[in-house]
Amino acid sequence: LVGAGLLALPTGCVPLKRTPEARFFVLRSLVEPPQQPPADQPTGGLVGVLPVLLPGYLDRPQLVTRRAPDELRIDEVLRWAEPLAVGITRPLAETLDTLLGDPRVIRAPWPSSAKLRWRVRVHLRQFGPQQDGEVRLEGRWAIQADAGELPLVARNVGLRRGPFGGAAQAMDAGAGVEAMSQLLADLAREIA
Repeated sequence: LVGAGLLALPTGCVPLKRTPEARFFVLRSLVEPPQQPPADQPTGGLVGVLPVLLPGYLDRPQLVTRRAPDELRIDEVLRWAEPLAVGITRPLAETLDTLLGDPRVIRAPWPSSAKLRWRVRVHLRQFGPQQDGEVRLEGRWAIQADAGELPLVARNVGLRRGPFGGAAQAMDAGAGVEAMSQLLADLAREIA
C-alpha cells in the first residue's frame, strides 16, 4: 500500500515542457528568364560553377546571425535543409543558367568529358542576417578560363538587403532566408 502511493506521487509533479520544433530552410533561384539574351553575350560552350567557399563559422547546419562584429548567434532550431555551400551553389548555378541561356551552366563535379569554356569561383566572407537588421553577402567572385588558374575577371562583392526590423526587433527567419535568396540572384546578375 505504501509503495503504490509513492509511485503515484511523482507522476503528478513532472512538468512536461515541449521543445520548439525545428524549421528547415533552402535557398532558391528567384530570377525569371530574360526575354532576349544581351547582344554582347558570348554564346556556346559550358560554364562550370565551382562549389562556393565559406568561412568555417557559416559551414554548419544551423542559421547564423551576426549579433555584433565579433559575436554570432547560432540557432539550434533554425536549420539548413542541405549543406550551406551546396545550398548556395545550386541556386547560383540555376540563376546563372537562366540569365545566360547559352552558354549552359553546370555545377561541379562535372563529367571529365565536359568541354568548359569558363569556370565561376565564389568565396564568401559573410552571408546572412546582421545585428542591424540587414542581410549581407560579402566576398569575391572570379571567372577563369577552363585551362588555367588565373582569373580572367575577379571582383569583390558587397551586397545588402533590408533592413528588416532593425536591431531592436528580431528578424523573421523566413524573411532573412528570402533576402539571402535575393542576394544570390543579385550576385548572379553581377557575374552574368
